[in-house]
Amino acid sequence: MSFSVQKMFGLLLVFLAAVYIELHQAQDIPARCSCPETTYMKFIKGNMTNFQVFQKHPGCDKIEFIVTMSKPDNSTEKVCINTNGKMAKAFLRCWERINKDESRKMECIDRKRKAEERASEE
Repeated sequence: MSFSVQKMFGLLLVFLAAVYIELHQAQDIPARCSCPETTYMKFIKGNMTNFQVFQKHPGCDKIEFIVTMSKPDNSTEKVCINTNGKMAKAFLRCWERINKDESRKMECIDRKRKAEERASEE
């Protein structure tokens, strides 16, 4: 009788390990797009503090561009930007130019700020 209990326990342990492995691997692939809707902006106005670029993946057939904006009350807001806009395209080119290096994101943000300063001087 105890032999069958040991077998059952061993099978249960193997089953739980398999379930754990499946669940752990499933967390690495987003199931859907992060941005169900995007905002079309010719220019991204405001104080941008960060951005994220998500490439196409099995759950989403488009490149996603999410901008973090700083508000006057020091809160932040994430905005999903349509990648067909002029400024979004410029950011995506910059992102490619820096080889998608997270530590160099500020180079792209600084380019945007300099472009805004030039436009306001004209």
